Amino acid sequence: MLQSINLFISNSHSPKLPNPPPVKLSLPFPTSISLLPVTRTLRKTSLVIKAYDNGSGGVLSAAPQDQAISAATAVSDPSSIDVDAVTETELKENGFRSTRRTKLICTIGPATCGAEQLEALAVGGMNVARINMCHGTREWHREVIQRVRRLNEEKGYAVAVMMDTEGSEIHMGDLGGASSAKAEDGEIWTFSVRAFDSPLPERTINVNYGGFAEDVEVGDELLVDGGMVRFEVLEKIGPDVKCRCTDPGLLLPRANLTFWRDGSLVRERNAMLPTISSKDWLDIDFGIAEGVEFIAISFVKSAEVIKHLKSYIKARARDGDISVIAKIESIDSLKNLEEIIRASDGAMVARGDLGAQIPLEQVPSEQQRIVQLCRQLNKPVIVASQLLESMIEYPTPTRAEVADVSEAVRQRADALMLSGESAMGQYPDKALTVLRSVSLRIEKWWREEKRHEAMELPGIASSFTDSISEEICNSAAKMANNLEVDAIFVYTKAGHMASLLSRCRPDCPIFAFTTTTSIRRRLNLQWGLIPFRLSFTDDMESNLNKTFSLLKSRGMIKSGDLVIAVSDMLQSIQVMNVP
Repeated sequence: MLQSINLFISNSHSPKLPNPPPVKLSLPFPTSISLLPVTRTLRKTSLVIKAYDNGSGGVLSAAPQDQAISAATAVSDPSSIDVDAVTETELKENGFRSTRRTKLICTIGPATCGAEQLEALAVGGMNVARINMCHGTREWHREVIQRVRRLNEEKGYAVAVMMDTEGSEIHMGDLGGASSAKAEDGEIWTFSVRAFDSPLPERTINVNYGGFAEDVEVGDELLVDGGMVRFEVLEKIGPDVKCRCTDPGLLLPRANLTFWRDGSLVRERNAMLPTISSKDWLDIDFGIAEGVEFIAISFVKSAEVIKHLKSYIKARARDGDISVIAKIESIDSLKNLEEIIRASDGAMVARGDLGAQIPLEQVPSEQQRIVQLCRQLNKPVIVASQLLESMIEYPTPTRAEVADVSEAVRQRADALMLSGESAMGQYPDKALTVLRSVSLRIEKWWREEKRHEAMELPGIASSFTDSISEEICNSAAKMANNLEVDAIFVYTKAGHMASLLSRCRPDCPIFAFTTTTSIRRRLNLQWGLIPFRLSFTDDMESNLNKTFSLLKSRGMIKSGDLVIAVSDMLQSIQVMNVP
């Protein structure tokens, strides 16, 4: 087996490298090589390091090579590269450093389901559109997906679609068709498992779990939607449970219900319910048929559920390119956290429901633990629930909410998610603007302070080839920070090397070039990645010349920009200026 690491350094165009230092690469075997800087010439000098796997370790050989740079090989065909329209505008107007690294997810609901509203969100920075199967019909969701796809095709966006399953935990019904209901302090409400042929009586809520009236006891505390509204159980009358509101608030359709007894969560019955319900399986079939990029699974209890679902998707999906996101929102999820994250393609910190199952003061530390573990295991992580809850009703957030968003960005989460704020809030565009502006400001502050992270990233490779890819990406990210390059280019067919670079959180943006539209949209969830669709070959010289020509013709890069290029086909690093 032959692997190669190619470093091409051409600095005749740039003042950034007057005296370039040696670059040292550590490879996944007990040998390191220092690559001395080349002299300034108009030719490109490369040192090819060949690593042979002889079954017992690494054997290295090195030989210099000279190659002339030929601008004649560049291809000028602007129509053959796809890039997000908003990103293209940002790069043209403000340059590389203006691009936002943290990705933004918007839940689509009645406030944002129209074509114009969806386009406004895309212009505002939405990277992923989330559809929540707790609400609406499959036909309604199909129309939303089609509008997103049409927006991508006609306007040049790369918005991915995430389908979120309902889960089989105990939750409320649909409030008789109302979008919400207000529970006031001291009011008496009835929670019932009976089926009503006529409209729901006043202050009555359906519960989806038939054993609800049997399981609760008088004196229990009932929490709606993670504690947004609280009730005390007063009496049980057959299938009905009479409760008094003790903490007033807004009741939303299909909100999750938990109940506490003597200061502890009553969870035995929930533990017996399946993670994926019969309705969820039908919704999953729907998501597969519609070709969504992500399926988020609610209330994951173990890795086995994720593995089972992924094998199901692989057998039924056309190309198998649907990622499974595990929602961490229960005590069971926390107990089995590492095995769940290892089995999944990403995780969501669903803080609302999680906060209903653990003490509130533990939520921040658990959030940080989940974010860090996902980063170490190279799985994208989403921070969700109540980021800007007040903006459902008000045009500006509280300062505490802004601080909360800032902390999630500072922790380097891959993505932030709006729920009710964008689905049914009065100011969805403004809420998205707040997420975008806060993310940009914290990221800029981080770079200005040159806070290169000292976080140790453990090795995750399962093969010798993967180890080389991992070391190349780690080295490329360090070089990018040390040399203050403008961007990292990565040519990747499956997205793996782009993901490894994102894991390193370099200061500069990462231009991820891939050949398929589905991979491009999936990469739009990960931190720092700007995904492009581009046809390319195994010839890196040709790929780079073609890319430079296409991006320069659209005003996205200019001569003299310093870039690092890596590839998962040839496993190479190249450092060069844009000619």
